[in-house]
Amino acid sequence: MLTEKERQTAIHLLTETRALLVDAVDGVTDAQAKWKPEPDRWSILEYVEHLAVADDGLVALVRRILLTPAKHETAEERAEREKKIRSTSIPRGANPAPHALHPKHRFPTLGEALEGFLAARVRTLEFAQSTQDDLRSHFATHPVLGEVDGFQWLVGNARHVTTHVEHIREIRAMPEFPAAAAA
Repeated sequence: MLTEKERQTAIHLLTETRALLVDAVDGVTDAQAKWKPEPDRWSILEYVEHLAVADDGLVALVRRILLTPAKHETAEERAEREKKIRSTSIPRGANPAPHALHPKHRFPTLGEALEGFLAARVRTLEFAQSTQDDLRSHFATHPVLGEVDGFQWLVGNARHVTTHVEHIREIRAMPEFPAAAAA
């Protein structure tokens, strides 16, 4: 079972990053949201679509790993594993999204994609608030970080949003980013 501190940490991070995304896309028009800096890069709309799908996907992953046998670790083993995770950087492109989480034009507008993300985040927060499962004793392997426990996957949902908010801000700061049409 999660400690109360872990639960509050997850809820705080999930709530905070929800607000970060809303702020990052504030004022972006649909035309701007569809603009791509390069043909092989995602647009703002595609990032938000990806986050909408991935939020539920990461909770589904946590639910699946809860079906695996529990593996208990000592406090020292957990500390060492967490230290390794914190010290491992994930450069852009090192961990490509699974095909199921790629943008597929599921949402025609940025507003609809954002609504999709917000609805998914409500479900993620409900899970974080209500789960009584021992997320710390069930693991799945991350392609870059190695073994990650269920709690870390849950808070990783928040960190995932932070990463893509940085990408959205980067796009918005590009000199080529289209100006909003005059009203």
